Amino acid sequence: MSLTSRMLIKFLQLSGMKGKLAKGSQKTFEEAVSYNRKHPFIMPKDHKAIYEQIDIHTSFGIYPCVKITQPDSCRDHAVLFTWGGGGLLNTWKSQLGLAVKLGRDANVPVYYPIYPLATEHSLLDTMEMIVETYGKLLEDYEADNISVIGVSSGGSQALDLITYINEYRQNLEKPGKVICVSPGCVPITEEERARMESLEDGDAMVSASFVYSFESISEHWGKYPDWVQHPTVGNYSGLKQIRFYYASNETLAFAVPSFRKIMEEQNVKASFYLRDHMFHAFPVYPVCRESRDAYRDILTYLGKES
Repeated sequence: MSLTSRMLIKFLQLSGMKGKLAKGSQKTFEEAVSYNRKHPFIMPKDHKAIYEQIDIHTSFGIYPCVKITQPDSCRDHAVLFTWGGGGLLNTWKSQLGLAVKLGRDANVPVYYPIYPLATEHSLLDTMEMIVETYGKLLEDYEADNISVIGVSSGGSQALDLITYINEYRQNLEKPGKVICVSPGCVPITEEERARMESLEDGDAMVSASFVYSFESISEHWGKYPDWVQHPTVGNYSGLKQIRFYYASNETLAFAVPSFRKIMEEQNVKASFYLRDHMFHAFPVYPVCRESRDAYRDILTYLGKES
């Protein structure tokens, strides 16, 4: 464990971030609504990339997707990037830089959907928008040449994308690769709950309380099929390969045994990058040696032939 990673974890612990996300469902909802009002989507105007807004039409409205390219971006491969924010927070701006960096380093266009959040829409609405975005990519790229990368709650959306296709949109081919970085999941069994709660003390960022709050808030819009909130029981048949990244001590790593089991049962080639003594979504914050190693692994995995 590097000195930088130890210092960063200590900073996260002292920042109180974990406590800020553990205030109960009503308080969490109110603070998310307030945060989102202050952070609306604005089309980026910096010169770090070429940005193009694509309108995604859904049954409940039109939502933007930002296509991010560089002048020399590859023309036959693409990434669909689903950002995280607990499914509640409009943190698109804080992760846009990562999407730009990923597109530049991997030399591919990145599609960055600004999806509806659980403060205003059901999780199935969120998934409809993301699936429609994926459908747009299929108009320009072969399915095998599309990689879906999801971070935190965006990781659960990357997983739910596959199940949604299997359940509702069988006409769509599945992407060549899925990469999930600390995907957000709600435990569905007592065994999963016990695992999650046993890991909580070792996580500097995500509490079990926040996971339960998200479950409660999202159910304001009604009940869902189990797989929507609980990707550990999803339908991944037909997916060729997937790679998971976790800190083995993080709260959400409770899902690792469940994902190993279901991917094996459904004949999906799954691999896991686990690192001890790290923090939630550490590969996308390349500020310490361990994070940079994991980020390079993502780039390597993206570059491998299916």
